[in-house]
Amino acid sequence: PGLGWIGGEIQAIAPEDASLKVPHMGWNDLAILRPPPVLEGVATGDHAYFVHSWQFKVADPAHRLATADYGGPVTAVVGRDNIVGTQFHPEKSGDAGAHLLENWVRGLS
Repeated sequence: PGLGWIGGEIQAIAPEDASLKVPHMGWNDLAILRPPPVLEGVATGDHAYFVHSWQFKVADPAHRLATADYGGPVTAVVGRDNIVGTQFHPEKSGDAGAHLLENWVRGLS
């Protein structure tokens, strides 16, 4: 099973720090691992807004494009070919989200 053409599995977020609450609701810095064109203008350290209890664990590490730290690395962006998915809410993520949405509208993936 997986997300479309991206193999992997969905797992509950389990922060190493027991004081971190799940669901995670708030801002985190992105760590860009392999930027696809849709992330043009988004850099490591940019903030994104998350509301989630689960994450997608990719089978192939090449498909994990960005992470965020929430008591350990959490998948933030996955992608393969022209398929891209975000764990965060672009529409609530300020400049980083605006860049992603603008790039998506322009047809970058």
